Amino acid sequence: MDNYTEMYLDGSDGEKTPSELNDDRENMPLSDYLGPNRNSRKNENNGEIDMLKKILSNTVEIMQSLKGLTSRIEKLEEDNKKMHCRQLTELSMTQKLIKPKKESPILKSPCNSVEEFEKLEDNLMKSPELNEKLEDEIFKTGTDPSKFVRSMWRKILSDNVASQYSWKGTAKKKAIDIMAVTNAFRGAYNRKFLGSDKEFGRATVKWFQTVKERHSKKKK
Repeated sequence: MDNYTEMYLDGSDGEKTPSELNDDRENMPLSDYLGPNRNSRKNENNGEIDMLKKILSNTVEIMQSLKGLTSRIEKLEEDNKKMHCRQLTELSMTQKLIKPKKESPILKSPCNSVEEFEKLEDNLMKSPELNEKLEDEIFKTGTDPSKFVRSMWRKILSDNVASQYSWKGTAKKKAIDIMAVTNAFRGAYNRKFLGSDKEFGRATVKWFQTVKERHSKKKK
């Protein structure tokens, strides 16, 4: 008997009744009932969980390492501060022990003889360093340009010595304008007041021209 005959005799057309379908579902394996993709999704979720756990573990390790580095940096900074303070203290103590040598001024008092003035000139001619020192020394004195030239010449030489010189020189007097001491004086004047050689020259000429008058007043 063929299948068709069996179906005919059974009075069935080959389709299952609802009750038969329910019976099939009850007897179906759980894996078939849930579907073929259920296990694969579960595996994917487990993989993601494991990966997140590893990331979390690595993050914790990194945070601990950073904490350790931060502590190390703070300790190094503290050590550097202590070292810097110690160095400043040592430097301060050294500076107190080593007192700078006070340089003796070149113009201690006016030259009272031609020989003394010529000796100063000779030393200046031989030493550019001494020239610079004299210029700086003159530069640091005086604030009034109108009085500066007069007051400084009085510090350099006395009226008695000045009477032996003039600005350009004469048959009996030596020229003062070409001397090293005058060049140092001129340099200090120009630096201090931004003046010109003419202004310095006029003031110097006037001072030397009035030497005789000043000398006469002192005798009186």
